[in-house]
Amino acid sequence: MYGEIALRNRQGKFQFLEPPNSISDQIYERLKQQILHGEIEPGERLMQIPVAETLRASRTPVREAFRRLEQDGLVERLPQGGVRVTRPDTETIQEVFGIRKVLEAYAIELVCDRITPQEIAALKRLSSQAQELLSSRELGFQAKISRLFELNSQFHDTIYRASGNTYLMGTINSLRNIVGRLRLLGLRADDTWSQAWDEHAQLIGFLEIRDRESASRLIQTHLLNGASNVLSGLRSLGISLNETSLDSESRSSNNEGRAEHRNRKGPFVEPKSPG
Repeated sequence: MYGEIALRNRQGKFQFLEPPNSISDQIYERLKQQILHGEIEPGERLMQIPVAETLRASRTPVREAFRRLEQDGLVERLPQGGVRVTRPDTETIQEVFGIRKVLEAYAIELVCDRITPQEIAALKRLSSQAQELLSSRELGFQAKISRLFELNSQFHDTIYRASGNTYLMGTINSLRNIVGRLRLLGLRADDTWSQAWDEHAQLIGFLEIRDRESASRLIQTHLLNGASNVLSGLRSLGISLNETSLDSESRSSNNEGRAEHRNRKGPFVEPKSPG
């Protein structure tokens, strides 16, 4: 594979050594994670020189990081210079959740036939951890969002793996950045957290008894609620939307909420030098 060094071990099998991440890679990953986690919000502008100065890097790796973020659809170039974090619109939300509706409905059909007791136990552990987190008063708003996001991603990834379909998992993984970003926006509507994990608990019950019809129906409702939560999260940021049928359909499945909380951290962290 490009960028890797292949060596044979004593059994004659190839082992691959990953080179150290370049400065450009580190800047790209840092900015990407901060965009996905909402630390750099939709509509915010990033300029090469301030970013480079904050990170104590030259403009070249920053420019390369901007280019990769643009390819991911996370930023757009501005005529006056720099880039701006893209704002998901209703068309994007509609398309992404439409694709998820098809993929996850198919995944659930497979999972009902193939899920193992160990995978059911893993889903229950994740659900239990989420419930403990929801009742905790120790974490701040932003920290709780980050942890809930991790648990939610692990929950869905466990279900995808349980499908046993590598092509399905590959297709879902290709949407990981945009799906993750929309999930995090949905988590800003904090009065919906309990509802989402209540639905997860119900889904575990249906999977455990292999009730394909109920599980499929629930995942449809879960995704409609998720779409509504994303819209609520965008509203909480003061982003107005030309809301289409997606929102009106979602309203019937979920109460809208606003989250005015904000615990902002500085968006830039100095990268480590490779080697």
